[in-house]
Amino acid sequence: MLGLELAAAVEDCGCEPVGPVSLVTTALPIALRESIDAALLDVYLIDQTVEPIADVLARRGIPFGFVTSYSRRNLPEALQKRPYLNKPFTNREIRSLIMTLTCTA
Repeated sequence: MLGLELAAAVEDCGCEPVGPVSLVTTALPIALRESIDAALLDVYLIDQTVEPIADVLARRGIPFGFVTSYSRRNLPEALQKRPYLNKPFTNREIRSLIMTLTCTA
Protein backbone atom coordinates (compact mmCIF):
# COMPACT_ATOMS: atom_id res chain seq x y z
CA MET A 1 0.00 0.00 0.00
CA LEU A 2 2.79 2.44 0.89
CA GLY A 3 4.52 1.69 -2.42
CA LEU A 4 1.39 2.74 -4.29
CA GLU A 5 1.21 5.96 -2.25
CA LEU A 6 4.85 6.69 -3.07
CA ALA A 7 4.20 6.02 -6.77
CA ALA A 8 1.31 8.51 -6.64
CA ALA A 9 3.58 11.10 -4.97
CA VAL A 10 6.16 10.56 -7.72
CA GLU A 11 3.47 11.18 -10.33
CA ASP A 12 2.28 14.29 -8.47
CA CYS A 13 5.81 15.67 -8.84
CA GLY A 14 5.61 15.23 -12.59
CA CYS A 15 7.76 12.09 -12.71
CA GLU A 16 6.98 8.62 -14.01
CA PRO A 17 7.31 5.81 -11.44
CA VAL A 18 8.84 2.48 -12.45
CA GLY A 19 7.61 0.72 -9.32
CA PRO A 20 6.78 -0.11 -6.68
CA VAL A 21 8.99 -3.18 -6.60
CA SER A 22 9.10 -5.42 -3.54
CA LEU A 23 11.96 -7.80 -4.43
CA VAL A 24 15.62 -7.03 -5.00
CA THR A 25 15.66 -9.76 -7.64
CA THR A 26 13.02 -7.79 -9.55
CA ALA A 27 14.47 -4.33 -8.87
CA LEU A 28 18.06 -5.13 -9.82
CA PRO A 29 17.41 -5.54 -13.57
CA ILE A 30 15.49 -2.25 -13.50
CA ALA A 31 18.37 -0.51 -11.75
CA LEU A 32 20.84 -1.97 -14.25
CA ARG A 33 18.99 -1.25 -17.49
CA GLU A 34 16.20 1.30 -17.19
CA SER A 35 16.50 5.01 -17.77
CA ILE A 36 15.97 6.30 -14.22
CA ASP A 37 16.26 9.91 -13.06
CA ALA A 38 16.18 9.09 -9.33
CA ALA A 39 15.11 6.34 -6.94
CA LEU A 40 13.43 5.96 -3.56
CA LEU A 41 14.57 2.86 -1.68
CA ASP A 42 13.56 1.08 1.49
CA VAL A 43 16.43 -0.51 3.45
CA TYR A 44 14.97 -4.02 3.25
CA LEU A 45 12.75 -5.58 0.63
CA ILE A 46 11.08 -8.98 0.91
CA ASP A 47 14.14 -10.95 -0.17
CA GLN A 48 17.13 -8.94 1.14
CA THR A 49 18.64 -5.50 1.74
CA VAL A 50 18.68 -2.99 -1.12
CA GLU A 51 22.46 -2.59 -0.93
CA PRO A 52 22.98 -4.26 -4.37
CA ILE A 53 20.48 -1.83 -5.90
CA ALA A 54 22.10 1.15 -4.18
CA ASP A 55 25.51 0.03 -5.48
CA VAL A 56 24.23 -0.13 -9.07
CA LEU A 57 22.50 3.24 -8.82
CA ALA A 58 25.63 4.84 -7.36
CA ARG A 59 27.81 3.37 -10.14
CA ARG A 60 25.37 4.69 -12.73
CA GLY A 61 25.32 8.14 -11.10
CA ILE A 62 21.59 7.95 -10.41
CA PRO A 63 20.56 9.92 -7.30
CA PHE A 64 18.65 7.98 -4.67
CA GLY A 65 17.39 8.32 -1.14
CA PHE A 66 15.85 6.10 1.49
CA VAL A 67 12.26 6.02 2.76
CA THR A 68 12.17 3.47 5.54
CA SER A 69 11.13 2.59 9.05
CA TYR A 70 14.69 1.47 9.79
CA SER A 71 17.22 3.81 11.34
CA ARG A 72 20.28 5.06 9.50
CA ARG A 73 22.30 2.59 11.60
CA ASN A 74 20.75 -0.20 9.49
CA LEU A 75 22.39 1.24 6.38
CA PRO A 76 25.94 0.36 5.41
CA GLU A 77 28.25 3.21 6.44
CA ALA A 78 28.80 4.25 2.81
CA LEU A 79 25.06 4.89 2.42
CA GLN A 80 24.33 6.66 5.70
CA LYS A 81 24.78 10.14 4.24
CA ARG A 82 22.24 9.61 1.44
CA PRO A 83 18.94 11.53 1.67
CA TYR A 84 16.72 9.77 4.17
CA LEU A 85 13.15 9.89 5.45
CA ASN A 86 12.03 7.82 8.39
CA LYS A 87 8.49 6.43 8.34
CA PRO A 88 6.00 7.82 9.05
CA PHE A 89 6.57 10.81 6.79
CA THR A 90 4.24 13.36 5.33
CA ASN A 91 3.34 13.84 1.67
CA ARG A 92 5.11 17.19 1.83
CA GLU A 93 8.33 15.53 3.04
CA ILE A 94 8.23 12.89 0.32
CA ARG A 95 7.60 15.52 -2.37
CA SER A 96 10.53 17.53 -1.03
CA LEU A 97 12.78 14.47 -1.19
CA ILE A 98 11.67 13.70 -4.74
CA MET A 99 12.34 17.27 -5.83
CA THR A 100 15.75 17.23 -4.15
CA LEU A 101 16.70 14.02 -5.97
CA THR A 102 15.35 15.00 -9.37
CA CYS A 103 16.72 18.54 -9.30
CA THR A 104 20.23 17.19 -8.72
CA ALA A 105 19.92 14.62 -11.51
